[in-house]
Amino acid sequence: MNELIVSLEGNFRRYSEILYRIGENANGTDYPQQSYQVKDMLCILADLQSEVINFRLKKILKEENPYLPQIRVERVRQRNPHQKDSVAQLAQAFLAQRKELLQLLHTLPIGSWERTGVHEVEGHVSFREFVRRMVEKDNQMISDLSQMLVVVEHS
Repeated sequence: MNELIVSLEGNFRRYSEILYRIGENANGTDYPQQSYQVKDMLCILADLQSEVINFRLKKILKEENPYLPQIRVERVRQRNPHQKDSVAQLAQAFLAQRKELLQLLHTLPIGSWERTGVHEVEGHVSFREFVRRMVEKDNQMISDLSQMLVVVEHS
């Protein structure tokens, strides 16, 4: 579990660096047209993170073996609360939520990591496994954001 927290902290730093650089290129809310993809990706990232933290991790901690419906990206996109936010606001919301998660993980009793929820498709999945998956997804998202940043900086 310590290694997962360390990985999430490292990812937090990497996200911070990338999002800061993206924000520098964004000039507030007037984001260049060719970089719409970056904003769209940040919207989805912030919304999915919210789903995982609020309706997976926190639910597992509050309830005994809660039912966890599968996250459907299209449904998340439809209710997208961040759609009108600027890139800077998106980055700030995402990083604040991630920071809150890290604080939670640092104070979590060891036994809580083994609590489970009943996933709609996979059955019982532990809190630890959801955090591990978050780290895994982070690595791909950070790579994708880094590649997009290169395009933005050279356009």
